[in-house]
Amino acid sequence: MWKILRASAAGTSHASSGIPCQDDCYADVFQNSRGAQYLICVVSDGAGSAKEGGKGAELACVAGRLSIEATLDSSESESLDRATVESWIENIQHVIYQEAHKNNLALRDYACTVLGAVISNDTAIFFQIGDGGIVVSNGNAGGIVFWPNAGLYANMTNFVTDEDAFSNLNVCSTNTRIDEISMFSDGLQRLALSFEFRTPHLPFFEPMLKVLRRKTPADCYDLDEQLLRFLNTPQINMRTDDDKTLVLATRRES
Repeated sequence: MWKILRASAAGTSHASSGIPCQDDCYADVFQNSRGAQYLICVVSDGAGSAKEGGKGAELACVAGRLSIEATLDSSESESLDRATVESWIENIQHVIYQEAHKNNLALRDYACTVLGAVISNDTAIFFQIGDGGIVVSNGNAGGIVFWPNAGLYANMTNFVTDEDAFSNLNVCSTNTRIDEISMFSDGLQRLALSFEFRTPHLPFFEPMLKVLRRKTPADCYDLDEQLLRFLNTPQINMRTDDDKTLVLATRRES
Protein backbone atom coordinates (compact mmCIF):
# COMPACT_ATOMS: atom_id res chain seq x y z
CA MET A 1 0.00 0.00 0.00
CA TRP A 2 1.81 3.08 -1.27
CA LYS A 3 1.60 6.32 0.73
CA ILE A 4 2.20 9.24 -1.66
CA LEU A 5 2.86 12.98 -1.44
CA ARG A 6 3.33 15.34 -4.35
CA ALA A 7 3.50 19.12 -4.81
CA SER A 8 4.88 21.77 -7.18
CA ALA A 9 5.54 25.30 -5.94
CA ALA A 10 6.49 28.46 -7.80
CA GLY A 11 9.91 29.85 -7.02
CA THR A 12 10.28 33.30 -5.51
CA SER A 13 11.89 34.59 -8.72
CA HIS A 14 8.77 33.60 -10.65
CA ALA A 15 6.32 34.74 -7.99
CA SER A 16 7.87 38.21 -7.84
CA SER A 17 7.48 38.50 -11.61
CA GLY A 18 3.93 37.16 -11.65
CA ILE A 19 5.00 34.03 -13.55
CA PRO A 20 3.12 30.85 -12.58
CA CYS A 21 4.91 27.66 -11.58
CA GLN A 22 6.44 25.95 -14.62
CA ASP A 23 6.91 22.58 -12.90
CA ASP A 24 4.36 19.78 -12.94
CA CYS A 25 4.11 16.27 -11.53
CA TYR A 26 1.99 13.15 -11.30
CA ALA A 27 2.18 10.28 -8.80
CA ASP A 28 -0.40 7.59 -8.10
CA VAL A 29 -1.05 3.85 -8.12
CA PHE A 30 -2.43 2.33 -11.32
CA GLN A 31 -4.13 -1.07 -11.50
CA ASN A 32 -4.21 -2.67 -14.92
CA SER A 33 -6.93 -4.85 -16.39
CA ARG A 34 -5.25 -7.97 -15.01
CA GLY A 35 -5.22 -6.65 -11.45
CA ALA A 36 -1.49 -5.87 -11.25
CA GLN A 37 -0.64 -2.65 -9.44
CA TYR A 38 2.08 -0.15 -10.31
CA LEU A 39 3.27 3.11 -8.80
CA ILE A 40 3.63 5.68 -11.60
CA CYS A 41 5.56 8.91 -11.00
CA VAL A 42 6.35 11.63 -13.55
CA VAL A 43 8.04 14.99 -12.89
CA SER A 44 8.67 17.72 -15.45
CA ASP A 45 10.30 21.14 -15.25
CA GLY A 46 9.52 23.68 -17.96
CA ALA A 47 12.52 25.64 -19.16
CA GLY A 48 12.53 29.18 -17.81
CA SER A 49 13.71 30.43 -21.20
CA ALA A 50 10.86 28.72 -23.06
CA LYS A 51 7.74 30.73 -23.89
CA GLU A 52 5.44 27.84 -22.95
CA GLY A 53 7.72 25.81 -20.69
CA GLY A 54 5.04 25.38 -18.06
CA LYS A 55 2.57 24.05 -20.63
CA GLY A 56 5.26 21.73 -21.91
CA ALA A 57 5.76 20.33 -18.40
CA GLU A 58 2.01 19.82 -18.00
CA LEU A 59 1.75 18.02 -21.33
CA ALA A 60 4.80 15.86 -20.54
CA CYS A 61 3.23 14.67 -17.29
CA VAL A 62 -0.19 13.98 -18.81
CA ALA A 63 1.15 12.29 -21.95
CA GLY A 64 3.74 10.37 -19.97
CA ARG A 65 1.16 9.05 -17.54
CA LEU A 66 -1.31 8.03 -20.26
CA SER A 67 1.41 6.34 -22.34
CA ILE A 68 2.64 4.37 -19.32
CA GLU A 69 -0.87 3.29 -18.37
CA ALA A 70 -1.59 2.14 -21.93
CA THR A 71 1.55 0.02 -21.88
CA LEU A 72 0.77 -1.46 -18.48
CA ASP A 73 -2.67 -2.46 -19.76
CA SER A 74 -1.16 -4.24 -22.77
CA SER A 75 0.24 -7.75 -23.01
CA GLU A 76 3.80 -6.35 -23.26
CA SER A 77 3.72 -4.75 -19.81
CA GLU A 78 5.69 -7.60 -18.22
CA SER A 79 8.89 -6.65 -20.06
CA LEU A 80 9.49 -2.93 -19.66
CA ASP A 81 12.80 -1.92 -21.26
CA ARG A 82 14.53 0.99 -22.99
CA ALA A 83 12.51 0.50 -26.16
CA THR A 84 9.33 0.81 -24.09
CA VAL A 85 10.55 4.02 -22.48
CA GLU A 86 11.50 5.42 -25.89
CA SER A 87 7.92 4.83 -27.04
CA TRP A 88 6.71 6.85 -24.04
CA ILE A 89 9.10 9.68 -24.90
CA GLU A 90 7.92 9.60 -28.53
CA ASN A 91 4.33 9.99 -27.34
CA ILE A 92 5.28 12.92 -25.12
CA GLN A 93 7.06 14.59 -28.04
CA HIS A 94 4.10 13.97 -30.34
CA VAL A 95 1.62 15.54 -27.92
CA ILE A 96 3.86 18.58 -27.43
CA TYR A 97 4.39 18.85 -31.20
CA GLN A 98 0.62 18.86 -31.77
CA GLU A 99 0.21 21.66 -29.21
CA ALA A 100 3.03 23.68 -30.75
CA HIS A 101 1.65 23.20 -34.27
CA LYS A 102 -1.83 24.25 -33.14
CA ASN A 103 -0.42 27.49 -31.72
CA ASN A 104 2.11 28.19 -34.50
CA LEU A 105 5.01 27.77 -32.10
CA ALA A 106 8.21 25.75 -32.17
CA LEU A 107 8.95 22.67 -30.07
CA ARG A 108 11.62 24.63 -28.19
CA ASP A 109 8.88 26.98 -26.95
CA TYR A 110 7.64 24.02 -24.85
CA ALA A 111 11.07 22.85 -23.67
CA CYS A 112 10.94 20.76 -20.50
CA THR A 113 12.78 18.01 -18.66
CA VAL A 114 11.14 14.71 -17.76
CA LEU A 115 11.76 12.15 -15.01
CA GLY A 116 9.72 9.00 -14.55
CA ALA A 117 9.39 5.83 -12.52
CA VAL A 118 7.20 2.74 -12.84
CA ILE A 119 7.39 0.39 -9.85
CA SER A 120 5.64 -2.97 -9.50
CA ASN A 121 5.76 -5.39 -6.59
CA ASP A 122 9.31 -6.52 -7.29
CA THR A 123 10.54 -4.69 -10.41
CA ALA A 124 11.04 -1.06 -11.43
CA ILE A 125 12.11 1.05 -14.38
CA PHE A 126 13.33 4.66 -14.21
CA PHE A 127 14.02 7.22 -16.93
CA GLN A 128 15.26 10.79 -17.12
CA ILE A 129 16.08 13.54 -19.61
CA GLY A 130 17.60 16.63 -18.03
CA ASP A 131 18.27 17.63 -14.46
CA GLY A 132 16.39 16.89 -11.24
CA GLY A 133 16.74 13.58 -9.45
CA ILE A 134 15.27 10.20 -8.52
CA VAL A 135 16.29 8.73 -5.16
CA VAL A 136 15.22 5.19 -4.27
CA SER A 137 15.59 2.73 -1.40
CA ASN A 138 14.67 -0.88 -0.67
CA GLY A 139 14.97 -0.45 3.10
CA ASN A 140 18.53 -1.77 3.20
CA ALA A 141 20.31 0.32 0.57
CA GLY A 142 19.52 3.29 -1.60
CA GLY A 143 20.89 6.10 -3.70
CA ILE A 144 20.30 8.37 -6.65
CA VAL A 145 19.41 6.58 -9.88
CA PHE A 146 20.93 9.10 -12.32
CA TRP A 147 23.10 12.09 -11.55
CA PRO A 148 21.39 15.26 -12.87
CA ASN A 149 22.03 15.64 -16.58
CA ALA A 150 23.65 18.99 -17.37
CA GLY A 151 23.86 20.48 -20.83
CA LEU A 152 26.91 21.68 -22.71
CA TYR A 153 27.08 24.96 -20.78
CA ALA A 154 26.68 26.10 -17.17
CA ASN A 155 23.10 26.47 -15.91
CA MET A 156 21.77 24.54 -18.89
CA THR A 157 20.33 21.06 -19.23
CA ASN A 158 18.72 18.75 -21.79
CA PHE A 159 15.03 18.66 -22.70
CA VAL A 160 12.55 16.10 -23.98
CA THR A 161 11.83 18.49 -26.86
CA ASP A 162 15.48 18.52 -28.09
CA GLU A 163 16.33 16.95 -31.44
CA ASP A 164 18.90 14.75 -29.66
CA ALA A 165 16.58 13.87 -26.74
CA PHE A 166 17.09 10.13 -27.16
CA SER A 167 20.87 10.56 -26.94
CA ASN A 168 20.33 12.17 -23.53
CA LEU A 169 17.74 9.65 -22.30
CA ASN A 170 18.87 7.68 -19.25
CA VAL A 171 17.04 4.42 -18.50
CA CYS A 172 17.57 1.98 -15.63
CA SER A 173 15.56 -1.14 -14.80
CA THR A 174 15.91 -3.46 -11.82
CA ASN A 175 14.41 -6.64 -10.42
CA THR A 176 15.01 -5.33 -6.90
CA ARG A 177 11.97 -4.46 -4.80
CA ILE A 178 11.80 -0.68 -4.33
CA ASP A 179 10.06 0.45 -1.14
CA GLU A 180 10.63 4.21 -1.25
CA ILE A 181 11.14 6.84 -3.91
CA SER A 182 11.73 10.58 -3.92
CA MET A 183 11.67 12.60 -7.14
CA PHE A 184 12.43 16.30 -7.49
CA SER A 185 13.01 19.01 -10.04
CA ASP A 186 16.26 20.96 -10.23
CA GLY A 187 14.94 23.68 -7.93
CA LEU A 188 15.59 21.31 -5.01
CA GLN A 189 18.90 19.84 -6.17
CA ARG A 190 21.06 21.90 -3.84
CA LEU A 191 18.97 20.82 -0.86
CA ALA A 192 18.40 17.20 -1.86
CA LEU A 193 21.88 16.24 -3.09
CA SER A 194 25.44 16.35 -1.83
CA PHE A 195 27.39 17.56 -4.84
CA GLU A 196 30.68 16.93 -3.07
CA PHE A 197 30.00 13.21 -2.70
CA ARG A 198 27.43 12.84 -5.51
CA THR A 199 24.95 11.22 -3.14
CA PRO A 200 21.47 12.06 -1.81
CA HIS A 201 21.42 14.39 1.18
CA LEU A 202 19.34 12.05 3.33
CA PRO A 203 18.58 14.57 6.13
CA PHE A 204 16.43 16.44 3.60
CA PHE A 205 14.22 13.43 2.86
CA GLU A 206 14.19 11.42 6.07
CA PRO A 207 11.99 13.65 8.28
CA MET A 208 9.24 13.70 5.64
CA LEU A 209 9.50 9.99 4.88
CA LYS A 210 9.44 9.18 8.59
CA VAL A 211 6.06 10.93 8.89
CA LEU A 212 4.76 9.34 5.68
CA ARG A 213 5.64 5.80 6.81
CA ARG A 214 3.28 6.12 9.77
CA LYS A 215 0.33 7.19 7.63
CA THR A 216 -2.26 5.19 5.75
CA PRO A 217 -2.96 5.97 2.07
CA ALA A 218 -6.21 7.64 3.11
CA ASP A 219 -4.31 9.95 5.47
CA CYS A 220 -2.22 11.33 2.63
CA TYR A 221 -4.93 13.24 0.78
CA ASP A 222 -4.61 16.22 3.12
CA LEU A 223 -0.81 16.13 3.23
CA ASP A 224 -0.17 17.43 -0.29
CA GLU A 225 -1.19 20.91 0.86
CA GLN A 226 1.18 20.64 3.82
CA LEU A 227 4.01 19.66 1.46
CA LEU A 228 3.18 22.66 -0.75
CA ARG A 229 3.39 24.95 2.28
CA PHE A 230 6.73 23.39 3.24
CA LEU A 231 8.11 24.08 -0.24
CA ASN A 232 7.12 27.74 0.20
CA THR A 233 8.72 28.22 3.64
CA PRO A 234 11.51 30.79 4.14
CA GLN A 235 13.90 27.94 4.99
CA ILE A 236 13.43 26.55 1.47
CA ASN A 237 13.13 29.84 -0.38
CA MET A 238 16.35 31.21 1.11
CA ARG A 239 18.18 28.26 -0.54
CA THR A 240 16.47 28.36 -3.93
CA ASP A 241 14.45 30.90 -5.90
CA ASP A 242 13.50 28.40 -8.63
CA ASP A 243 10.27 26.45 -9.06
CA LYS A 244 10.43 23.23 -7.05
CA THR A 245 8.63 19.90 -7.26
CA LEU A 246 8.83 17.03 -4.81
CA VAL A 247 7.24 13.59 -4.99
CA LEU A 248 7.58 11.18 -2.05
CA ALA A 249 6.21 7.64 -1.89
CA THR A 250 6.77 4.77 0.53
CA ARG A 251 5.28 1.37 1.23
CA ARG A 252 7.27 0.93 4.42
CA GLU A 253 5.35 0.90 7.68
CA SER A 254 8.05 2.33 9.93
